[in-house]
Amino acid sequence: ILNGAVARFFVLALSDSSAMIQIANDGNLLPHPVTLTQLDQLGVAERYDIVIDFSRYSIGQHVDLVNLQEQTDGKKPGSILSVSQALAGSNSDPCVGAFLRFNVVRNPAQPDQSQVLSTLIPNPDLSSIPITRQRTFVFDDNATQTTNDPITAYTDRGDWGIAAENTGGSSRHRGGSALKADFGRISSAPKFGTREIWTLQGGFNWDHPIHIHFEEGQILARNGQASQVPAWEKGRKDVYRLRPSGSV
Repeated sequence: ILNGAVARFFVLALSDSSAMIQIANDGNLLPHPVTLTQLDQLGVAERYDIVIDFSRYSIGQHVDLVNLQEQTDGKKPGSILSVSQALAGSNSDPCVGAFLRFNVVRNPAQPDQSQVLSTLIPNPDLSSIPITRQRTFVFDDNATQTTNDPITAYTDRGDWGIAAENTGGSSRHRGGSALKADFGRISSAPKFGTREIWTLQGGFNWDHPIHIHFEEGQILARNGQASQVPAWEKGRKDVYRLRPSGSV
């Protein structure tokens, strides 16, 4: 399941509230499968892989995939509804409700021998690689532009940018120097064979899904707490939902 929306979040469940098994997120299998009756919020560009056991249904039955996430503001999602609320058909958000139906029409041609293993792909052991640096990136809504390259620099009216505190700047909300996008600017240059700990700080009443190109990471903590990282976020990832004023 890929969220290909521009700004919308999704929360998915089955119409009968039965269980699904999440086995992967983004590009990787999880260390262990996670059984859920409702998936976590799916941010823009995030991918979830799930297994549904259709053997519990009889021929002639159907089950729908349902979006429970209400959203009327491009800045962040709204309420997460119950399955019955989402299926009631009374919500003003047209993306709430059932959107994909599975019709059970026959038994498999051969008995299904597939299974979900209790261990999938454990995270790599990185303990032998030194941590050479810790960096903080603050996603801000009051950024400036210091370059004017017509090819690489964003010079339009949007004020969003990033303060890379590893270069001495900080969020303008705290008197610093968040900068608008310029893909010719290098803010950080990790070296091959090293390990870094990055803090991605979201903010200011927006919910940011952050995608880091060409590299994967492991979420060590949410809002500074390792205990806030759920099982379905413990694999390798390349998209990180920050939540309003949150951090990973």
